[in-house]
Amino acid sequence: FLLSTENTSMLLTATVGDKPMYQYYGARISENEIQDIFDSGVAMNKETYPAFGTNKTDNEKAVAVMHNDGNMTLDLFVSNVRRFSDKDGNIVEITMKDSIYPFIIKQFFKAYEGTDVITTWVDIENTGKKSVTLYRFASAFLPLQRGDNWMTHFHGSWAAEHTMEEEKLTNGQKVISNKDGMCNTEQDNPSFLLSMNGRATEESGDVFGGTLAWTGNYLIKVIASNTTLSVSAGINEETSFYKLEREEIFSTPEFCMTYSKCGKGGVSRAFHKWARQYKLWGGDKNRDVLLNSWEGVYFRVNQSGMDNMMKEFSAIGGELFVMDDGWFGKRDDDNSGLGDWYVNEAKLGETLGGLVKRVNDLGVKFGIWIEPEMVNPKSELFEKHPDWAIHLPNRETYYYRNQLVLDLSNPKVQDYVFSVVDNIMIENPDLAFFKWDCNSPITNVYSPYLKEKQNQLYIDHVRGVYNVFKRV
Repeated sequence: FLLSTENTSMLLTATVGDKPMYQYYGARISENEIQDIFDSGVAMNKETYPAFGTNKTDNEKAVAVMHNDGNMTLDLFVSNVRRFSDKDGNIVEITMKDSIYPFIIKQFFKAYEGTDVITTWVDIENTGKKSVTLYRFASAFLPLQRGDNWMTHFHGSWAAEHTMEEEKLTNGQKVISNKDGMCNTEQDNPSFLLSMNGRATEESGDVFGGTLAWTGNYLIKVIASNTTLSVSAGINEETSFYKLEREEIFSTPEFCMTYSKCGKGGVSRAFHKWARQYKLWGGDKNRDVLLNSWEGVYFRVNQSGMDNMMKEFSAIGGELFVMDDGWFGKRDDDNSGLGDWYVNEAKLGETLGGLVKRVNDLGVKFGIWIEPEMVNPKSELFEKHPDWAIHLPNRETYYYRNQLVLDLSNPKVQDYVFSVVDNIMIENPDLAFFKWDCNSPITNVYSPYLKEKQNQLYIDHVRGVYNVFKRV
């Protein structure tokens, strides 16, 4: 099965009754060149989704489970393959079944139309009558060419995010991971580049690029030995094993990849084009020139301050003015107010609608700051619904930035967070922009909603956030 973009190709073999195998990933090849891959000896012949328990040829595994009888092995074979297209691109779907247990994994490979990005993910299905526990559930396992490999990745801290680091890849494992729950790009980033034949430049060299489309905890491993190189990427399963109930399907996030013969710049341009076309809302449109009030007044939001900033910004051709933190509830610092999303008219001197109209009259759009998935203990919301916050029932509470994270695994909390945006928009339909912050990792890790399924909190919380975004 050959899956191609304009400049890249992936070649897979998947015969019913056998293991699915990678044979090639790199610069584009044609159907006529497939036999050359095998004749030249460059075919990978590596499993696309190695499972723990039976196959000893690969040390790293993509999936590991425990069946209800305690057996921890999987032995997966192809039962069906189909090719189809959706509105975004061409897809190969490989269905694998265990030889003994009622267990199915569907592996997808998707080439996005008009881009050089191919993504992969899996659906894991328990077709038995009893639950199965997932201990490892990677989105992708991918073998690559071992040689003079150099790895580029990004790390940092607050106010120094996304520092680029490049290093020669020595034998062993390079791990990029995050365990914060949601703030997952401040310290490290689930993206990386690997050169295949020496240190690449911006415009020269063969380079593989990968990124994981998941905003929760992640784990990426680059495993190098004397003769082999592979990448494993997915949700960080540490403290997040998942109990898959009868007839339940667990879908992993997409792992997204590209390959460039034009250096690191080819990788970044391919990802940027793909993101603008398929992943960013309005990604094909220019962004407005924006002024944010935060550094100007911090929490000291008031009518005269907003008026002065809006007028001066309008005079120099500004397009979008955003009123940051401090406009709502009893919010004069970061100790109180989060959760109480009503306008503090004593500070603004008027309704939010009046402020929106006055900035619109200046020819400028208006936006506001929100952080609706967070709550201060000093708030009306927390007083009414303490069980909506992620916090431990029997230990001293730790407050990061004097706030707690609301439990988005809870459907009632999802409804509330959606209502924050929905109510503001209903009352102010001319509002043009939300700056939606996420200033706290998940601390005091306990969900009053999930109860005995605390191991699923990191995953179900992110799913809840995504549910809200889709509704918005």
